[in-house]
Amino acid sequence: MSATTLWAAVAAVALISFAFKAVGPAVLAGRELPARARTVIALLAPVLLAAFVVVGIAGPGWSGLDVAVIAGLGAVVVLRLCRVPLLAALVGAVLVTALVRAAGG
Repeated sequence: MSATTLWAAVAAVALISFAFKAVGPAVLAGRELPARARTVIALLAPVLLAAFVVVGIAGPGWSGLDVAVIAGLGAVVVLRLCRVPLLAALVGAVLVTALVRAAGG
């Protein structure tokens, strides 16, 4: 993919995003969205982020699976479930990833 194609795609996505944001208030005209619609919209960002993380970790065709990265992600999940602060959980995940890589994983 060339740089020109990439920037054209970025510009197109930005324009579509702006258009959707402009259409919302015009269509609703001050009315409140139904609760179900607000719930779905609120869940879109976390779902897209999770999808990007999975694709970034797994790689194309699930060929880029890295045991060390998966161990680091598992560590950050466990640490956050134990209510460890985010920065400390991220440092812990980095350490777990480094240790697994050093062990040959």
